[in-house]
Amino acid sequence: MLPSNTALTIAKYAFGASVTATTLAIGGLWYFQRSLIYPSGFPEGSRSVVPKPIEVGCPYEDVTLTCSDGIKIKAYVIMARKKPLMLSELRGLTPTERKERAQYEMEAWAQEMGDEKAIEYSKSRPTVVIFHANAGNMGHRVPLARHFNVDYKCNVFMLSYRGYGLSEGKPSELGLQIDIQTAMRYVQAHPILGQTKIVLYGQSLGGAACFYAASKHRDTVAGVIVENTMLSLKTLVPLVMPQIPKFLLPILLTEHWDAHKTVPLIPSTTPILFLVGKRDTLVKAEQMVALRELRGSGRARWREFDGEHNDTCLQPGYWEEIGKWLREEVEDEGIEVVDQSDGGKENSMKVTEEDAVP
Repeated sequence: MLPSNTALTIAKYAFGASVTATTLAIGGLWYFQRSLIYPSGFPEGSRSVVPKPIEVGCPYEDVTLTCSDGIKIKAYVIMARKKPLMLSELRGLTPTERKERAQYEMEAWAQEMGDEKAIEYSKSRPTVVIFHANAGNMGHRVPLARHFNVDYKCNVFMLSYRGYGLSEGKPSELGLQIDIQTAMRYVQAHPILGQTKIVLYGQSLGGAACFYAASKHRDTVAGVIVENTMLSLKTLVPLVMPQIPKFLLPILLTEHWDAHKTVPLIPSTTPILFLVGKRDTLVKAEQMVALRELRGSGRARWREFDGEHNDTCLQPGYWEEIGKWLREEVEDEGIEVVDQSDGGKENSMKVTEEDAVP
């Protein structure tokens, strides 16, 4: 047995270490909060390298939007095509041959967009607006865009939030809300996309962005798909930083993303698809369970997969469930599924809106 004075000394050191760790955690959350929540530079190179949709066989338009506060954000528009490029047509090509084929597809797509039948086809298909998670940029989600665009013949609009990819500014909750409003108003004003059924898709933080967008555009959103999304940062932080006293969170947190302020505003008739990774250790399934409960009696579908936070979309049956949901909840007719999987036309448009807050 340790002498009483030695035990007391150890206890003092342990207590001091605990207090120090807690103090550091509190200080870190306060000072580095936005850097922790919005790691836009991860993975390395994310602020300078943004993959293009044509790299996965999807011709696209490169769009620059100007927000009401003057920040310029980047976006991609991918139109639905009756005969999209098969990924198998790109396999085996040399880098030079792939570049030439990409240029050919971009030119062919530009010609298609001058054809009334092609335009009408795009108008007849849903538009999926992709809000990405808190790391990387929109380019890291082009494989997801390809699934929607090629497999399910959807138009796709995707953006990099401010401070992400090649977009200007620094990320914050209010700033991202402005970006979301800018994106939604661009889509609604678009001569083709504005005449389609609009579906929102988001992973993690992107799911919170979906809820915000759907709560602000209740008459135009035809459906929402969220994957591994938190109920709020106030409920998530204690799970990832348990050393911080809960009573301090209302004081420390400047970012909230509180679904209690958005989900109840989404019409009960708007279908929501909840996609859950059962092995997610970052945003645990209990967060999604709470979101489902918050949805109440509104239209909702729940699907679980044996995935973690970052690989749920790779699990068997994931995309089949999305396709089934699109057919049954959004479209009037079945979707033709195709087993297939740049240069960008630069366009700049100024969009203004109110600086909306929850």
